Amino acid sequence: MTKLSHIPMQIQKWIASLAHLFFLILGLIGISLMYINGNFGLGLTGIGSVPYEDTAEFNTQFNNDLNDIFLYMEYQDVFGADSSIDLSRRMLKMTFGPSETENFSLSSLISYLESMGYQLDDDFNCQKVSEPADGVKSREGYVEWSVQEPQRIYSYRSASRKRSTLEDAAVEIMDTLHRYYTVYNRFVANPSNLHFKIQYTEPDSDQSETTQFTNTDSLTPENVKEYGRYAYLPGNSVFYDTNMKAIPLSSISALASNNPYTGSDYYLLIGIDTNYPVTDLYARTHTAYLHRQHLYLTGFALTIFATIGLLLSFLFLFRVSGYQSYRSFDVTLHGFDKSGTETGIVFFAAMTAIALVVSDLILIRILHLVIPSQYWYFSDHSLQALVLYLGGLLLFFSLLRRYRAGTLWTSSLICRIQKKMLILKTRQNFRSRLGIGFVLYLAINTALISLAWYFWDRVYANLYVVYLLTGLTVLVFLLFNLWIFYILFRQASEQESIRDAVRQLSAGETSYQLDLDEFDGPELTLAEGLNNISSGLETALQEKMKSERLKTNLITNVSHDIKTPLTSIINYVNLMKREHIEDARINAYLDVLDQKSQRLKTLIEDLVEASKASSGNVKLEFTDIDLVQMAFQTNGEFEEKLDARHLQLIINAPREPLMIRADGRRLWRVLENLYNNVCKYAMEGSRVYVDLARVPGNAETGIAGQAVFTIKNISANPLNIRADELTERFVRGDVARTTEGSGLGLSIAKDLTELQKGQFSLYIDGDLFKAQVAFDLVEKTTEKAVEDAGIIEETDASEAAEKPKKDDELKKTNIPEEATIQKEVNGESSENAINETINTTENSRNE
Repeated sequence: MTKLSHIPMQIQKWIASLAHLFFLILGLIGISLMYINGNFGLGLTGIGSVPYEDTAEFNTQFNNDLNDIFLYMEYQDVFGADSSIDLSRRMLKMTFGPSETENFSLSSLISYLESMGYQLDDDFNCQKVSEPADGVKSREGYVEWSVQEPQRIYSYRSASRKRSTLEDAAVEIMDTLHRYYTVYNRFVANPSNLHFKIQYTEPDSDQSETTQFTNTDSLTPENVKEYGRYAYLPGNSVFYDTNMKAIPLSSISALASNNPYTGSDYYLLIGIDTNYPVTDLYARTHTAYLHRQHLYLTGFALTIFATIGLLLSFLFLFRVSGYQSYRSFDVTLHGFDKSGTETGIVFFAAMTAIALVVSDLILIRILHLVIPSQYWYFSDHSLQALVLYLGGLLLFFSLLRRYRAGTLWTSSLICRIQKKMLILKTRQNFRSRLGIGFVLYLAINTALISLAWYFWDRVYANLYVVYLLTGLTVLVFLLFNLWIFYILFRQASEQESIRDAVRQLSAGETSYQLDLDEFDGPELTLAEGLNNISSGLETALQEKMKSERLKTNLITNVSHDIKTPLTSIINYVNLMKREHIEDARINAYLDVLDQKSQRLKTLIEDLVEASKASSGNVKLEFTDIDLVQMAFQTNGEFEEKLDARHLQLIINAPREPLMIRADGRRLWRVLENLYNNVCKYAMEGSRVYVDLARVPGNAETGIAGQAVFTIKNISANPLNIRADELTERFVRGDVARTTEGSGLGLSIAKDLTELQKGQFSLYIDGDLFKAQVAFDLVEKTTEKAVEDAGIIEETDASEAAEKPKKDDELKKTNIPEEATIQKEVNGESSENAINETINTTENSRNE
């Protein structure tokens, strides 16, 4: 590019354009040399490998010459074996009427034909050149005998007699005579590359009488093979020796029909000297074949060279089209490039159509003056293809410049229509837009189809102009429908994206955002609204999570701050009780302090655990647990509390274990809260029902089986509350709050159950309260679970009573008496003793 920088860009474009046109014409010449070549169809490899003797042209010429040789044999006795002919020899006998039969010699026939306007050359080639002479009339009669058919004699009494005019009969005789002397001059009178010998022998003759037709007396079955191509056809065999590609079957029958003797003692020898020492028809066609080979290869080389030149010049023009220099990317548009895109397409289409008409009316007729008629079809189509190519090339570069300038779409009529349609869409509702769009779609399609039909059926112009106009209309029809399909497909894609966003938001993915660059029109407004909703939900969720974290931290911190002095109060109360105070009122005060401090401690622990459970900040250790065994253990733990309220526990459980996967500590807390709820709020003296059941699953739907724990009781107070409200924090069935509940037990139980992937449900029917806990069943992996099934039969409550009571252990652990007394003996302050007691208590609890 640096070497060309001193040449103006415009001149470079002109040079490249002229070079492209030159290579285009050169390519057409190369294609013409191959297409009009007689070797067209052999292919590039066949051109160099197929000799002339294997071509169809050679075989056709050989077959024609073989038939001419048989013609020479048939008429040799009639016309003579030498070049001289007797003009007085009788040639024709005709009857023109009763007692009007005439014989015609060769001279009389020649005179008659000349009077009828015919002209004969030295080879008796007869051509009519003028009208008959004055007074000469055409005569018509019956042919009695003709030299053309010497073996057949016609009779005017025969039903098959031949009727003809004297003129036609004379012309037929002259044509036969012309063919005969042509063969005679080619193969007998003059040297030829074709050598033949046909010999017939009389088998019954003592002197071996023979009849021979030849132009080479020395030809034998042995030396005929010395020629390049040969054929030996013996009459006494069905096989023949030849290296020709094919021998016509008529040759054998013609050879037999011309046998003047009986029997089959005859043969045909024919050979063609492929060295072509004689300049005859075979030598000339061989030379022409080699010349055509050279032209074909030359045409192929020109085509390849022109193709490379076309490609390089096209790439150069493609690179610089619209630019004024190699370093500048500013696009310069020509005058017609500034019009609308569709206008430019129609303009170039019209110019191409005009050029086709001009070429059809003028250029093609000029070509017909200089090109043989057998090449007219190719030349006509080549010229039309050239015009179409140049018109399409100019249109392509015009569209390319528009594209680089960014006006290909913006200056198009479709773009302007789309903008108007968008304005219309924004001002109409969906039904109106759909109706108007459908009507316009039908109208445009109907107009385009009608226009295409009109061009095809009603425009009477050049066929290629009709093809061009119809094709352009069909192209516009296809492009319009593809554009409509693109719009519908894009809208469907945008709506699908919006539906996906709605599904994501409904599934809780509040941070999901749509890419607004993928939307336009009403879908863009909808996408913006969904993004705003998503942002609002995400903000609200973050605020809620922040509030929950703050609340959890507040509860944890406040509980910790309250728990430390509360523990001191509890320990001081215990220490004061050990002082054996005799004042009954003080003891009563201490009991109240002990009771209220214990309740406050339980409330704080429940509050912390409820906060952890609701926020999911609980560490779980899942193991396989037998729910039946866990229920029976819980029954034993709460036997004293149930007896204190005179509650009768009735349990209904299966004999086999119900294995579930859960955290043992958290599951115990769930059951503990449910039993505590019963002990606090059940009607005194009523029954409490505990049911454990197996709910089978469904393998087809993938639903697993479940183990269900249900506890039911009759409430002591009316339950004027919904079941779902009981699982909220600080909500109690005892609205008057006469019991010591905190309102957190059921909430904790529900949260812990759901953290362990279980289901927690409450049901209220009048005063009937029912709580249900369900977990997915797991298969047993050890034999121990089977042995544990026997626990169902052991319903003695004394087993459960033998277990250490948690409250007693807590009391023993909380007050290490010896340590406290030792501290007092050593004179340490009671405050230090209490703090050490608190630490010891907390360490024991942690253990």
